[in-house]
Amino acid sequence: MIRSDCPAYPRQGGKGLGELAIPLPGPLRLAPSFPFVGRSAELATLHKLWSEVGEGRRIALVAGDPGAGKSRLVREFAHQVAGADGVVLYGASDATVSIPYQPMIEALEHLFGHLEQADPEQLVLGLGLAGGELVRLFPHLSKLVEGTTPATPATPDADTERYRLYRAVVALLTEVSRRNAVLLVLDDLHWADRSTLLLLQYLARAATDARLLVVGVFRDSAADMGKPLGDTLSELHRFTGVVRLRLSGLAHDHVVELVGRLAGTDGGDLPALALTLSELTGGNPFLLGELWRHLTETRTLVPAGDGWRLAGSLDTLGTPESVREVVGQRLARLAPATQQLLTLAAVIGGEFDLGLVRQVSGQDEATLLHALEEAAASGMIQETSAARLAYRFTHELVRRALYDRLSASTRARLHLDVAQALELEAVPSEYQSGDARVLDELATHFTAAAAVGGTARAVEWCRRAATAAMRRLAFEEAARRYQTALELGVDPAELGQVRLALGAALRAAGRWLDAIDSYRAAAAVARDRGDRDQLAEAAAGLEETCWRPGIVDQGEVELLREAADAFGATDSPLHLRVLAGLARAHGWRGQWPEARAAWLEATAIARAAGDRQGLAMALSRAFWAKGAVPAETVLAALAEARDLATEVGDLETRSEAAVWRIILLAELGRNPEMRQNLDEVCTAAEGLGQGFHLYICDTIDAGLALLDGRFADAEALAGRALERSRLQGHEASTLHGIQMFSLRREQGRLAEVAPLLRSLPSELAGHQAWKPAVVALYAELGWRGEARAELARLAADNFAAIPHDPLRPIALSYLADACSLLGEAEHAALVYRELAPLSGTTILFPPVAVCYGAADRYLGMLATTMRAWKPAAHHFGVALELNERMGTPVWLAHTQYQYARMLLDRDGPGDEQHARKLLAQARATATGIGMATLVGRIDELQAPEAQPASPVPTPHVPPDGLTARELEVLRLVAQGASNRDIGRALFISEHTAANHVRSILTKTGCANRTEAAAYAHRHALLTV
Repeated sequence: MIRSDCPAYPRQGGKGLGELAIPLPGPLRLAPSFPFVGRSAELATLHKLWSEVGEGRRIALVAGDPGAGKSRLVREFAHQVAGADGVVLYGASDATVSIPYQPMIEALEHLFGHLEQADPEQLVLGLGLAGGELVRLFPHLSKLVEGTTPATPATPDADTERYRLYRAVVALLTEVSRRNAVLLVLDDLHWADRSTLLLLQYLARAATDARLLVVGVFRDSAADMGKPLGDTLSELHRFTGVVRLRLSGLAHDHVVELVGRLAGTDGGDLPALALTLSELTGGNPFLLGELWRHLTETRTLVPAGDGWRLAGSLDTLGTPESVREVVGQRLARLAPATQQLLTLAAVIGGEFDLGLVRQVSGQDEATLLHALEEAAASGMIQETSAARLAYRFTHELVRRALYDRLSASTRARLHLDVAQALELEAVPSEYQSGDARVLDELATHFTAAAAVGGTARAVEWCRRAATAAMRRLAFEEAARRYQTALELGVDPAELGQVRLALGAALRAAGRWLDAIDSYRAAAAVARDRGDRDQLAEAAAGLEETCWRPGIVDQGEVELLREAADAFGATDSPLHLRVLAGLARAHGWRGQWPEARAAWLEATAIARAAGDRQGLAMALSRAFWAKGAVPAETVLAALAEARDLATEVGDLETRSEAAVWRIILLAELGRNPEMRQNLDEVCTAAEGLGQGFHLYICDTIDAGLALLDGRFADAEALAGRALERSRLQGHEASTLHGIQMFSLRREQGRLAEVAPLLRSLPSELAGHQAWKPAVVALYAELGWRGEARAELARLAADNFAAIPHDPLRPIALSYLADACSLLGEAEHAALVYRELAPLSGTTILFPPVAVCYGAADRYLGMLATTMRAWKPAAHHFGVALELNERMGTPVWLAHTQYQYARMLLDRDGPGDEQHARKLLAQARATATGIGMATLVGRIDELQAPEAQPASPVPTPHVPPDGLTARELEVLRLVAQGASNRDIGRALFISEHTAANHVRSILTKTGCANRTEAAAYAHRHALLTV
């Protein structure tokens, strides 16, 4: 069941955006001050990518040092694209004020602004169902798109909300690109917030059908490129159609060309000048421009006839370091009013307008207009909007040079003046169009002015900005604002609420450990103040933070118990939430009776109160009491929770209950029923945009592919699940590592990761399943001494080092593997005792990331190691029946092999004949699906009596990166099957079938199904 990405929102009535004629965004329309030279190769690369967007999304990453000419290159390219009827959208991150999603907001605001003026109805049609989600970023669209989005009765979780927003942006860009190819420029990504970078990653992954070229521009120096951008670049390079361009300084011959074109001649003193400029600047275009202006303004270089001549010595230019002081020298030559204006503008930020400058400075308009004209003539600023007299600095280096000249006290005073002026225009009581940016600016300026203006206003605006960031799903930015408020000093009466809000933001951002610390701090504040409700919120928040990434023993049970006791006999929704959290927390620890008691109490409270939504949530926690409640009772409770949640519109609880039901069915070995439930969950998650549940679906699909012996599919799906987790802002590398370990073990490729093994325990310390997995890995690689030492250490005090949580069974299964390989009978007896209660169930890593089949296979292996033949035979019989019923060839083959080993060791009447039959069956299965390790073990066990083993054939690898499931779909396409026929044949939804077909066409370069059928015949794929 390989599923593709969520689809774009459907178009309404087949109508969409018509032909678009959108003028270039203001920043790209700026007239260049200097000739464009030396970038022909880079420009040609961009044009090549543009010519390929008809085949799907392309991405260009343009990097370089400050002033290297990155933005100028993009500007030249954008002008040429616009001239060829392309839609050009532009946005940039700000160096001074961090605004969530700023580049994307600026780019789409340009599109919306044009369409609202040209044809509002066309804009509504273009937005379609995506409009309701985009209102988060563009509140002014709410009236236009009213009624276009289905109502969602209950608020989904943070992952779902952000996933839906990202999907809406992709849907809009895809729709725009249907008629006109789109160039989307995201400038200054080194200043981008993490939400913007996650959205860029999602664009790369999901906008594959859009005729879209994304150009990301950033500085790549160590001082400018932080870890978020570095991580994003690493992820982007995993995708096809991504090209990186790095701009270095202009070569000397290009500097000569530039100087010649500036001077209008190439004779006289210019060759010497070009050489000196090249040496001083390293060919940096910005510094070249600043030096040229410096030479002309100081009349060191003067006009002479048709060209220029030197009127002074170039020696006065000094060292390369002094070049960076040129901006200050040029500023000193301007009028005092102009200097004052530019200084104030540098504090405001990269862009400013006359209205704000006039309000802050107090100068009359005539003086300011004259100063603006002089500043523009000097080349320090450029006009971006004639209508409102808006300007921007020609380069951030100019603004920074001006800003750095100010003393700390002057900066703080000017920031306060700017903040107070902005505050007069702010709307503090509502979240309206345009307010979000003002909130960020107010928070930034009041924080910078705290030394002279006090902290109260800074704290207030930081909290308001954080609230707005949460509404925009920019969780990292919200957390940063809350942390700033705490550092400035929050009123003690508000401290608990701010700590809780910070915890929620950090949890939504996937910063689990930081969120845990914040909730603990909130609990301490609530405890000191005797605030029962805040204590309950802190306890529930702590538990909700811990369970999703599988973090245990953070004091969550104790805090929840304390909060529950504080309620006494009082029943309330908050008390219910605490009890439901307590049930899950106890379940994570394997404390089944305690989990059952909390679950029953929560359910009783909800039923007595008639709280149907609360009851759905409480019932969904039945899964965590499964160790003390019959399985059928748990399944019934989960089914009731699912149905109740559907009735009240609680989509997250519905999906959660369905996922727990899937996992329990997998544990019971009821695979057909489990797979049916999984398909329903994934189809619902696709339609609802539930990103976390889609990640769960991919993870389970990978586990099922491994269970089925579809190893290529398992690897692809595991990689996609990891990628999706990162797009959600979370990190699932540990779970991915378990999946890859399981896969490589079957393929006989463990040696590939051997150099990394010794570092795994320390890198992943605290994760319960890894250390036992490494013991098994040591044993399989023949590192027997190390395996025995680590096994003995873990076995101390009845495996006390392995927590009693949902991961304990899989950890013990790894130790069972090690005991069997090492012949450690004493330790085998200990592991057997711990695993014995799981007889009749399966071993899996939640949420079915890997499933190792029947637990009885491991019990049979342990009994064999202990030479306890009767229980061993019993367990192998149970394992054979369960694995066969599950339909898993991988673990059925393993069971047959291990059973045969036991029979050969026992050597009773008929045992050898039975063993040979089992080995033949196991080898046939293992050979057919590429289980190289098991084939080798079988051949070793049979030697020397057996015939020489034939090598395991290399599975056929489809061309062009097609997966095994896509190959199945392609064969049906070649037979003329429709998407509905394909869905029925492969037991997948029609929508999933359509996504597979789309992926096949993209990978093979086929334009339609007819070409795809010809492709299948040409590559002889119909009989492979």
